Amino acid sequence: MARAASWSAKSPLLTARCCLASDVLDGTLYAVGGEVPTSGPNVVYATVEAYDPDTDTWSSRAPMPTPRYGAGATTIAGVLYVIGGSDSSNFASPVMEAYDPRTNTWSAKAPMPTPRMGLAVAAANGILYAIGGVTIGYANEDYATVEAYDPGTNTWIVKSPMPTKRYFAAAAVIDGLIYVVGGEKVLGPSVSQSLPTVEVYDPTTDTWSTKAPMPTARHGAASGVIAGEMYVAGGSLNEYVESTTSAVEVYDPRANVWRSEVPMPTARQFASAGVVDDIIYVVGGFHDSVLGVNEAFSPFLHVGIDIKPGDARNTINLKSAGTVPVAILGSATFDPMTVDPATVTLAGAPVATRGRGVPMTSQDDVNHDGYPDLLLHFRTRELQLTPTSTEAVLYGETYSGQRIRGADPVRVVPISRSVRFARSPEGPRGRRILATH
Repeated sequence: MARAASWSAKSPLLTARCCLASDVLDGTLYAVGGEVPTSGPNVVYATVEAYDPDTDTWSSRAPMPTPRYGAGATTIAGVLYVIGGSDSSNFASPVMEAYDPRTNTWSAKAPMPTPRMGLAVAAANGILYAIGGVTIGYANEDYATVEAYDPGTNTWIVKSPMPTKRYFAAAAVIDGLIYVVGGEKVLGPSVSQSLPTVEVYDPTTDTWSTKAPMPTARHGAASGVIAGEMYVAGGSLNEYVESTTSAVEVYDPRANVWRSEVPMPTARQFASAGVVDDIIYVVGGFHDSVLGVNEAFSPFLHVGIDIKPGDARNTINLKSAGTVPVAILGSATFDPMTVDPATVTLAGAPVATRGRGVPMTSQDDVNHDGYPDLLLHFRTRELQLTPTSTEAVLYGETYSGQRIRGADPVRVVPISRSVRFARSPEGPRGRRILATH
């Protein structure tokens, strides 16, 4: 059954809160920390809740050792790192703690050199980057500071600062570059301004560059990456609750352009987000009060596919000189004949062609459900899979421009030794036996 591109309501957080941190590990979204603003000291959480998109359920995990809000989070090598933030007194923290989901335990790591909250955090090439932020509360000294953490040595080093001081900016990594978008800048005592600024950090050269500004200046937005594009959702246009927005804008780094997407059903600021299977989940936030809302969006029509129909294991030998057949499955709500084969890729490979560039396609009913399926062929050696790949993803568009996505498990045949036939001198009557090296 095809699922259309739209926002949908999912199971809410177990604990409603804003200014929480989040990231995704092995297909699970972890929501960490956060706060409930009050007229007195804020209620600050150490709470950790894990969301399974497959079952649409939340479960509680071991709490952080240090309760805080306005922290940043990212994952490296199967570990979730939570950095900085603030306690109920609004004092910024240098604390970094690491969560291992395999053991459901936390451990302390080397503290960040510059205590701050409202910082942007991202990981590239196995290194964690803590970017920008603010010292105390929401409108004091803001930072352009960039500090990098190496989990292998448990040490920090200083990197080139951002061109623009700011805090509560959104960050994302695309093709090894770190994009820092929007945020808030201190203009004076109790005076600040939301920004449309987009600056990009290249970790390999330790340099920054400026890109096309976001159409809607804001801070406290949630963000995530889908198919190489950065989605920025919600946030605040200024310091006031009534300025909370539901706007969703998408940045394409290849063209350096922005476009608008379907707005979130619930306007909110200081939410957090994670992406699983090209679906962004935006959780929590604040609008008049703290929220536990969980809303999901994907720009794709999600369709069923069957790689190598008839092969239950979907076995792929990457050294094969042949093609891999893939069926885009039809249903009562989706006609795969509306898909343009020229737009389709499987694991990065285009549809194979024959003759004068004619796509290798046919119509069939591979699952015998009475609905026609579109059968496509892809050259095996063009598939961007590795021996450890467990899934292949198909992307494409219909002739009307609707983007589609489908995925199916695969089993990549490991090639660890070359195999040849040789005549064994010991073999009776020169029988050919298998020899390996």
